[in-house]
Amino acid sequence: MAFGSTAGGHTAHSAVAMSEVFAEETVVGERGPDLGSARLSASAVLLAVLIAVIWGTNPTALKFALLSLPPMGAVGARFVIASVGVWVWCRATGVQVRPQRGEALWLVAAAAFFIVQISTFTLGVYWGTAGHSIVLLHTYPFFVVIMAHFLIPGDRATPGRVVGAIAAFVGVVALFVGEWGTWEGTQLRGDLIQLLSAFLLGAQVVFLKHAVSRIDPSRLVLWEMAIGAAAFFAYSLLFENLASAQPEFISVAAVVYQGIMIGALCFTVWTWLLRRHAASLISIFGFVSPLVGVFVSALALGEPVTLGLTVAAALVAGGIVVANLW
Repeated sequence: MAFGSTAGGHTAHSAVAMSEVFAEETVVGERGPDLGSARLSASAVLLAVLIAVIWGTNPTALKFALLSLPPMGAVGARFVIASVGVWVWCRATGVQVRPQRGEALWLVAAAAFFIVQISTFTLGVYWGTAGHSIVLLHTYPFFVVIMAHFLIPGDRATPGRVVGAIAAFVGVVALFVGEWGTWEGTQLRGDLIQLLSAFLLGAQVVFLKHAVSRIDPSRLVLWEMAIGAAAFFAYSLLFENLASAQPEFISVAAVVYQGIMIGALCFTVWTWLLRRHAASLISIFGFVSPLVGVFVSALALGEPVTLGLTVAAALVAGGIVVANLW
């Protein structure tokens, strides 16, 4: 979920994410006056919080998937499952799956963004920690605010977005200052590439804001997932020796969980919510994801919750709330 970006009176932003939050999040947005602006009901609030909680578990689930699966092979399997779920959603809602005239280049570009961003996210988790990954990835609105201000006509940085972006930036500083000198093995490399992934996700949001005005979001996410899954599998077969992998039950379960719950379910529920409520209202609950991510990674993986990580998570979560309320 992201800080909102307004243009022409409507918000078009990523909701991934897919936490990587992503990928699943990054193609859903308010695209026109047909989308609802109803007040939030108790059930809508519960659904929004539930989706934010599920997205927060994504890096931890990926850690379990990587226990016995190669990184890109695990991601490829995940998005095969998620693609099937989104295809079912398209069929159920009457969305044309076949690309329409003039959409091919947009779909290829979206898939390229998707592949690079998900690859960096996956490597960030693989080399680093799940707790750091969820916090660092959720700083991507900092980059969205800057890029959208200059690249999207009418999408100017508001005081709330600026304050929220500053909070995210200070959160990164707090994390790196607090952790300075304590990284072990590849953890620093993982944190740095996760920060790169956040930048790429920000750029992807800006690109997709233009793309969803031309392509139905459901068709867009279906094709980027499908193309991405094929690319990840091809890479894994060629360079990760995927064919000889011996996946354990916990890794398979984690991939299935990511594909069904984080990929297909979160996408469809988030789309349903956005068709009835303003994205700025729903996005407020994005503050839950980094907090849940830190807690779950500590509980399930035994990762340490340091002062720097705690402060960073609080600043990023607070920035999301401020940016969407102010």
